[in-house]
Amino acid sequence: MPVDERTTRGGERCDQHPTRSAVATCDGCGRPLCLWCAIPVRGRVLGTECLPEPLTERPSPRTRRRLPLAGPNLLTGAAFGLALLATTLPWSRFGVGSGMFGAWGRTSTWALLAALATLIGATAWVARQVLGDERPAFDVALAILGAIVALASALAIWHPPAFTRVWVGPWIAALAGLVACAASTAGLRRARAARLVRV
Repeated sequence: MPVDERTTRGGERCDQHPTRSAVATCDGCGRPLCLWCAIPVRGRVLGTECLPEPLTERPSPRTRRRLPLAGPNLLTGAAFGLALLATTLPWSRFGVGSGMFGAWGRTSTWALLAALATLIGATAWVARQVLGDERPAFDVALAILGAIVALASALAIWHPPAFTRVWVGPWIAALAGLVACAASTAGLRRARAARLVRV
């Protein structure tokens, strides 16, 4: 059947199946395609003749973005690193918690809470660097963990174990927790400002 005859009779017809109406045109060659011949591939509609080429193409691998190790991001990581180092120091002058890893012993609940929050915060910061994740949820979580480290360390200073005095560990951890909280908050504000500029 000639092409003119097909198009005049009830609209455009499929190139392969003249008895069927065309529902799309091939993005590869422009032929009219029926519902059975139209194959969606990566946002395009192709016929069977044009199909092999796109299927053999491999999509380019997503390049993982690395977060810049500068500004608030670097300061947050350094603060959690310092807080982690502080948990390995003595948290009291004598008695319970006076040895190495003083926060991890049976010193007090507050010291252990500060140590756990520090470990979780440092792990989350490293995971963020590895994943290249820029979501603000990470900044919020790191700010909260930094605040927990600072608060728990301050409570460990105010309520040391019985019959002992506080030493250097909780002071360093409290300062590092405050810095981590402030730096994460600054990073969150910077990301929010950058998003507003993009919009």
